[in-house]
Amino acid sequence: MDSASSSISVPGESDADWCQVKETLTMLYLSSAQIESSMHEDTGVFQQLSDAMVSIAAASLSIEANLSQIVPTGNNTLLEELRSSAAEINQQVNLSITACQFHDRNTQRLEHVTSALSKVCHILSSPEKYHSQDNWQLLQSQIKDSYTMGTERLMFEHIMMGASVEEALEIYHHNFNQKEQQDDTGDDIELF
Repeated sequence: MDSASSSISVPGESDADWCQVKETLTMLYLSSAQIESSMHEDTGVFQQLSDAMVSIAAASLSIEANLSQIVPTGNNTLLEELRSSAAEINQQVNLSITACQFHDRNTQRLEHVTSALSKVCHILSSPEKYHSQDNWQLLQSQIKDSYTMGTERLMFEHIMMGASVEEALEIYHHNFNQKEQQDDTGDDIELF
């Protein structure tokens, strides 16, 4: 520690017991734990929602198939209303699936964040490791290789080249929005 950092003290702790690396690790572990707990809480609810949408989609297709077998009579208003309702259900299920794809994408991002935080903590926990440029370069390579979405890799590259968080997010959003316009599904995500 340099003289400026060694003069900082925390009430109730001696200077010898206090270390900014230890404090940083504690905060990183806390952040990682909060993200992990949120993801685990969402998993069960998301699975229930996913299963419900699959069931609704199957029931809607069955209704449509059965409606096509009904022989029209003089008053087709009820039959047309049923067909319209079945089509509306299908449309809403498709919108729900798109929302689930966004949830899945966000879960992937959060998994990448917790994994990266864990790796950073591992390096910071050992002075030999955090003073080694090779360890940091290996960490950066591992983090970049873990990304499955092109937009994540692009943001990573810009941050590593010195872009501010705001600049990297602007680049990310620009490229994400462009990709969304070219392909309604965004990054390749298979949900079901």
